[in-house]
Amino acid sequence: MTVGSGGVRRAERTREPAAPRRNGAAALASTLAVLLPTPDETALLEACLHRGERAREAWARWRVERERAVRPLCDELAATRTLLPLLARSAVHNGLDPGPGVLPYLHAATVREELRSNRFRRIAAGALTTLGDAGVSAFVLRGAALAATVYESWALRHCHDLDLLVERRELRAGVRALAGAGFTAVRERPRSRGSRVLEHSSGFRLALHTRPFAVPYYDAPFEAFTAGAELITIDGVPAPAPARETTLVHVLGHASCCASRRNLRWVADAWHLLEGPDRLGWTQIIDRVEAHRLALPTAVLLRYLDRLGAGVPPEALMRIETLAAAADAAAVDAALDGAHAGPGGDLHSLWRATASRDGRLHLVRWAAAHAPAFMRSTHALPSDWLLPLCYIYRPARAVVRSLARRRSRAP
Repeated sequence: MTVGSGGVRRAERTREPAAPRRNGAAALASTLAVLLPTPDETALLEACLHRGERAREAWARWRVERERAVRPLCDELAATRTLLPLLARSAVHNGLDPGPGVLPYLHAATVREELRSNRFRRIAAGALTTLGDAGVSAFVLRGAALAATVYESWALRHCHDLDLLVERRELRAGVRALAGAGFTAVRERPRSRGSRVLEHSSGFRLALHTRPFAVPYYDAPFEAFTAGAELITIDGVPAPAPARETTLVHVLGHASCCASRRNLRWVADAWHLLEGPDRLGWTQIIDRVEAHRLALPTAVLLRYLDRLGAGVPPEALMRIETLAAAADAAAVDAALDGAHAGPGGDLHSLWRATASRDGRLHLVRWAAAHAPAFMRSTHALPSDWLLPLCYIYRPARAVVRSLARRRSRAP
């Protein structure tokens, strides 16, 4: 206590040191949780992927929760129909009690996927042959590459289109070659620049990509992404596919920035890569995560897979989380853009999901103005003097979209 002028005693206030501001990885942990399956979805995934008692307990937990709903179990399962062949396999291997009428439904779903996969392989093999004859080297990505390698059978991995990666200089030649083989260009906005979507006369779709990710910020040189490629076969037709370490990073990166993550196939894909007989090179995985600047969302997704019971080495997870802790503003913006892209990623939901004050500060900054490095990658600016125009364009586009939505809802 001290005595001030006039004899008035004043308490001397001692300020405690301010708590250090948390890094992006810690502050946004709750925000980026919107990327993850719900507890209900996790129970279904455990039932599909695990063996033994954990699968049976997870199925019982999911079934009890769903039986409280009004709809029959088959209708509840229809929402995740691409996982049904995995659930059918688990029901046989683990002795699950599927409930009345569910087992025939699962068998029918498996037969349907077998028929689809036969058709898929036939058309995909023809497309790959056409591209090879035209001198276009196409790398098979994600779904088809995984179905051909880490899944027990093609029917276990739903494939509804074929994603191929080609060099930019070969894109036009690839489109021309496929046009002569019964494919026509689809007039729709592609997920990312440098992609072309084509449709076969049978309705089968094929996408030619010149970059692996829909978010340009995550791109790396073509040669780096395809280094160490392995050869796979689809109906006897050989084709290159990225190394399995690259494919794991690609699966996680794709899940972090695309709305399609809600179909949960990314979890099954990552699980089969992690639990496969071939050991993954985690040094290569960490190097690729760093090269693609994907550490922030990858740390969240790998932590979830680790809790699910997949084989994620603790030291590798720790290293990726260390990289995530060093994420700069551009990496934070890329991660938040990815979270924003899917269900539950609207600004209101992201705000409610964010548990920390620092996380909300990150969210406000992201919503108000993206970091310059992220804007440069997104808009592929030839010169920095165009950067201010991008900051004007972004809110103007948001206003136009908002007005369009209101007009569409008007009677």
